[in-house]
Amino acid sequence: MKKLFIVFLAALLISCSNSGNSTAKKVENVGAAEKAVAADLKPVHATYTPHQVMNLIQKRKDLLLIDVRSPQELKEGKLSNSILIPFWDIMRGNYNIPHNRPIMLYCAVGGRSYGAMQILAKKGYSEVYNMKGGISEWKKEGLPVVY
Repeated sequence: MKKLFIVFLAALLISCSNSGNSTAKKVENVGAAEKAVAADLKPVHATYTPHQVMNLIQKRKDLLLIDVRSPQELKEGKLSNSILIPFWDIMRGNYNIPHNRPIMLYCAVGGRSYGAMQILAKKGYSEVYNMKGGISEWKKEGLPVVY
């Protein structure tokens, strides 16, 4: 199962990196992403640092926080008000996520949430973010966690 996941993730990353018009954009400034969406409604699929995520949470009350880890990993803590939709459920299409809200995805270290962001982007979700370093980096930076 672990080897299958690695093979899938590698194929996903290779296919995304080979496309000339990849929808994933690295955005260093939270405000820039918001302006891009408001200005011309172009899709925004970006990776943010934990502190940028915290700023986005504070500014965007409609932000949907999705934890893509397994239920067993929740004992390590989670972001307040986040919902659990495991990566494998997203991969299988077994989810009900609204298209009209911005989405922030996170996992343990950022790999699964990045893959989930790519999947949702291909499914037409226009504003999807990934947290760089996952909850591990979030905790290293001393940001709040709920147990």
